Amino acid sequence: MKYFVSWTHSDPIYQRSFDDVRILVSPPNVSQAWQVGRWPSAPAELIIDSGAFQYHRAGRSPSPEAVLSQQLHIAAGFGFSLGICHLDILTAGVRDPVEAVRHSAQNLSQARWLIERGSADLPENAEPIGVIQGRDAEQIFYVAQALAEMGYRRFALGSLAGKVASSRDEVLRRTEAALEAVGPRLHMLGVSSVPVLEALAHLGVESADSGAPIKEAARGGIFYSEPFRRYKLPSAHFREWQRSYSFAAVIESPLPCACPVCQDDPTQIMNPNGKAAINLRALHNYYHLRRDIEGPQAR
Repeated sequence: MKYFVSWTHSDPIYQRSFDDVRILVSPPNVSQAWQVGRWPSAPAELIIDSGAFQYHRAGRSPSPEAVLSQQLHIAAGFGFSLGICHLDILTAGVRDPVEAVRHSAQNLSQARWLIERGSADLPENAEPIGVIQGRDAEQIFYVAQALAEMGYRRFALGSLAGKVASSRDEVLRRTEAALEAVGPRLHMLGVSSVPVLEALAHLGVESADSGAPIKEAARGGIFYSEPFRRYKLPSAHFREWQRSYSFAAVIESPLPCACPVCQDDPTQIMNPNGKAAINLRALHNYYHLRRDIEGPQAR
């Protein structure tokens, strides 16, 4: 399974330190003027999602046209593999079946707009991604089929973040339903749980993204792989960490590591304070999370 790291403009530029980096960018997470050409080097693959999760949290309802315009602005000049998600409608938290059907219909309507009208504006290297949204496995199956009938050949499954925390089995059921409907060209949006990522890889999905390397680094989290382990820097926030990760141990000094940061100076990841230290720890975490998901061949 390919791992895409979710990126904002305050994060480290992963492709400076690693080969074949794959990145997901969400329009609300970068400034309106930002473009991928500002990176000193391009990633191997890029997905630009619609920003639906952030727009939903902010109570905003942009048009599909406005979202596509911003996505194309971000991607201007990018010449490698590019995936563009249509503006999707979240189903997370929707309990009323009638409301869920309405959300699903709107999601499919906006998907149809991109594949039938908006795709004419996509550059040659871009592929539209149909975002599957549903409140249960059955709805996900039929939404996925409808997207395939529209002409989508690449898909993403959304509204998983809350379910990852509350019900791993439900995430796997929804994934299996999507795979049954459309096959393995399936990307999983916003999955930070390492055990869930490992399970998804075994199911055969094509790719997944998360912001786990930087999010955990900001909380003093340090990853190691082979086997995957999670540690915590000594700090006053350890009790908060224990509530989320009761199995995580405090680490007083760095372990042997072949990542670029530790090859330079392993003590750099042990500094709990400052954005520079957090970004170095995120690079270290990315190295180990990617190796856990993609295998030791990941560079």
